[in-house]
Amino acid sequence: MKRVLLYVRVSTEEQVIHGLSIEAQTAALEAWAKENQHEVAGIYTDAGISARKPASKRPELQRLLTDVQAGKGELIVFTKLDRWFRNIAEYYKVQEVLEKYHVDWRTIQEDYDTSTAAGRLKINIMLSVAQDEADRTSERIKAVFEVKRQKREPLTGDCPTGYKLEGKKIVKDPEKEEAVTAFFKKYMESGSVSAAMQCAQDLGLHLYYQLAHKMISSPCYYGYYFGVDGMTPPYLTKEEFETIQATRRRVVRKTEKNRVYLFSGLVFCGECGGRMGGRVNTNQASFFYNCTSHYMRITGCTNNRNLLERKIEAHLMDSIDEKMNTAKVEDVTFQKREKQRDFSAEIRALRVKSEKVMDLYINNLISLEECKKRASEYEETIKGLEGAQKRQKKTDFSKLEKALFDGWKSMYIDLSKEEKRDFWRIIIREIRIYKDGHIEYNLNL
Repeated sequence: MKRVLLYVRVSTEEQVIHGLSIEAQTAALEAWAKENQHEVAGIYTDAGISARKPASKRPELQRLLTDVQAGKGELIVFTKLDRWFRNIAEYYKVQEVLEKYHVDWRTIQEDYDTSTAAGRLKINIMLSVAQDEADRTSERIKAVFEVKRQKREPLTGDCPTGYKLEGKKIVKDPEKEEAVTAFFKKYMESGSVSAAMQCAQDLGLHLYYQLAHKMISSPCYYGYYFGVDGMTPPYLTKEEFETIQATRRRVVRKTEKNRVYLFSGLVFCGECGGRMGGRVNTNQASFFYNCTSHYMRITGCTNNRNLLERKIEAHLMDSIDEKMNTAKVEDVTFQKREKQRDFSAEIRALRVKSEKVMDLYINNLISLEECKKRASEYEETIKGLEGAQKRQKKTDFSKLEKALFDGWKSMYIDLSKEEKRDFWRIIIREIRIYKDGHIEYNLNL
């Protein structure tokens, strides 16, 4: 009688194939142990893990090797060699451990013998065949996935919130479309995840906090999914998505005693580029900002300027209207100077060519290397054209015009401090304070 350690492995795809399931392998191994009067000292199951993965990435194999080193078994048993490894280099790494602790292995559905040179040669050959088969399968799957991407077909049946699968295309879910649209609109207006979640809930869509954050950071909502533009119908433009990401980077942090700083997350050091923290003076009367890196001696930043919040506020109040008018004039001048051109047709034509390249590869008319090269060249050209299209697009001032209406300063005086903070987050992208005390800022365009 021997103490045997039973090892079971299936990849994600193999779990649904008859005869390769976890249950089938385990039952066969236990029946073999009972028939040969061996004691089962442990069962180790790596589910959903490819045989190409290194031993270090297989949790149950690692546990098995730990038990081998602890002397818990004399023989490892699995159904077939490809359940153990399809990678020669990884096989010999594990084999070295087994030999050190005098533990053998065997398969119950194949005949292998590691005690002879001929037996070891046979194992090498079979592992090489298995590794080559795995490589070819992986290459075929990647090619099929690439064709799906080029045809804007999803790679899985799972869809992000607000979408559903219709045939081979992802479409907006009509039951959730209004709520998801409102969710993003509210976030762009307020910069508040909680407010956006409440807006969606009012329209019947309950979102938990982690899902809401995931939605805000997912490019699928402007159409980019599975590494391809146009895979999903957009809820946002790409520019709106990028604006949202910039807003997320300007997160309002919780402060001691829940103090409200007007420019929390917006103020940066003009010398080192680091965030400037909001603070309060000893008598709790005045709020000011200084460079966190200098204040905490994190870097050698020499910006020791402490600038009062009311001075920043006064500077913005005095200059914001003029800055807005200047930006409008500059945009009009740029639009007149730049020759307008619509790149949409060229971009569509290049996408069609990219799809045809994949068809050529699938039909064995070009090599994979040539396919990748051409597809990469088309993608680079598309990105260049999209960039040119974006640069000549007229700047949208509507959001700022809505906030900076005639007489807005009178309205501003009556706002609460929280409302003033939200107001500046809509108007300002970033404020920079320099060592000499001067202030620069960018509009949130």
